[in-house]
Amino acid sequence: MSNSQEEAESNTVAAVAQPISTPASDESDNEIGNTTLPPKGPKQRSKVWEYFEVYVDKEKGEIKGKCKYCQKEYAADTKKNGTSALNYHMKTCKKIPGNEDKTQSQLSLQPSGDDESTGMLSTWKFDQVAIRKSLARMIIVDELPFKFVECEGFKEFMHNACPRFKFPSRWTVSRDCFQLYMDERLKLKHYLKNNDQRISITTDTWTSIQQINYICITAHFIDRDWKLHKFF
Repeated sequence: MSNSQEEAESNTVAAVAQPISTPASDESDNEIGNTTLPPKGPKQRSKVWEYFEVYVDKEKGEIKGKCKYCQKEYAADTKKNGTSALNYHMKTCKKIPGNEDKTQSQLSLQPSGDDESTGMLSTWKFDQVAIRKSLARMIIVDELPFKFVECEGFKEFMHNACPRFKFPSRWTVSRDCFQLYMDERLKLKHYLKNNDQRISITTDTWTSIQQINYICITAHFIDRDWKLHKFF
């Protein structure tokens, strides 16, 4: 091989080996300090981002998340750290609305009659089971479909009224309604077994909101205190 060919090949290898220069990135996009990061890429789906302010720590070069309520900071790089720590803090932070001490009762004014300014002061404590029973009773009394609990309007209302309430599915509500029927049936059997009184039974027909015809049996009786009762 001639010297000219060797020189040409060496120049080609040196040109390929040279690093490709890239234009300097505009640091103005990352120059955000402790301010909120602008939305980039796909939309953040996790609910935790509603409670944290995301920023870049310039000294450590890390992405941090600061709680908007208690100012506690966590590593918030979704690829390296994930959202487990942020999610746990969101559920346990006492300063976030709805995360009050579950063992502590709250005062509630129960209005008397039409006047809501007067009533009896009592204590109130969050009870997931009691709320689900009331929800099942509402579904039955108001003849609502089971999928009512999955409607956006109902979820928004309950989120504002009681943020700690966990929404059941339509299948869970159907089981709650059946369990409520079984509980009331057992309660009525015990009541009639322990009380000796005559019962008058009447029948009636009615049509539901869904235009379905039903026949209803109603039991009337008077207890020992001479109070009239009726059960459907």
